[in-house]
Amino acid sequence: MELGLCIEMAFAKEPFPERMRKAAKAGFRNVEMWFVDRSWTGGPEELARLAKKSGVRITTTVIGSPDGSIGGGLTNPANREQWLERARMTMEFNRRAGIAATIVCTGNRVPELTEKQMRDSVVEGLKETTRLAERNGITLFLEPLNTPYDHPGYWLCGSDAGAELCREVGSERLRLLFDCYHMQIMEGDLLMHIGRHLDVIGHFHCAGVPGRHEPETGEVNYRFLVGEIEKLGYTGVFGLEYAPSMEHELSVRRTLRYIKGR
Repeated sequence: MELGLCIEMAFAKEPFPERMRKAAKAGFRNVEMWFVDRSWTGGPEELARLAKKSGVRITTTVIGSPDGSIGGGLTNPANREQWLERARMTMEFNRRAGIAATIVCTGNRVPELTEKQMRDSVVEGLKETTRLAERNGITLFLEPLNTPYDHPGYWLCGSDAGAELCREVGSERLRLLFDCYHMQIMEGDLLMHIGRHLDVIGHFHCAGVPGRHEPETGEVNYRFLVGEIEKLGYTGVFGLEYAPSMEHELSVRRTLRYIKGR
């Protein structure tokens, strides 16, 4: 297993190239970004060169916002073309920048649609998006989120439902993103859920619960959890996506030591 750092939350006030440099200096070799046309406004080839120069690999981007305000989301079929247009743009950027994966958020619930209509829309949208991903050689990470605190109204809020969608679509290019912070709030029993769905899990996120600060804070023993996930055979990236509660460089160095058990 490798560790990664989300540089949309850590070093967030720094220019994007400086975020990569500081992450590498702190000891990270994998970093994550969100929207390819927001924090970074240059071209994909330039970003690839800067990442290489900084000594980091960018592992993921994000297609659209959780609520669907960017990209239209998947829950509403009326927004399908808007979603696919953004998915094409993001995956083209990823392909040219050498970024292997992008995150899929479903969008919020649509009041005028039934649960079945929303689920049918998500499945069909995932199938179309997965076909694009297969053509571009990009992996999609489908992410369930918490609704009580961070994403009220978000449609996909459990790992069981997310894993079921991944299995239904049935492509190696669609995997589950298991965010331990969100799933501790929504489900708990993290290790059992992870073991149940490891066959479709492609990526992890974590943060302290409650507060979404350093992973060593709060009710989840991440040092134990990471060790158990490694025992299960996971060899991908375990991403630290949290809001530092102290000076950022001190926070990420301290967190890296904590996760590694030093």
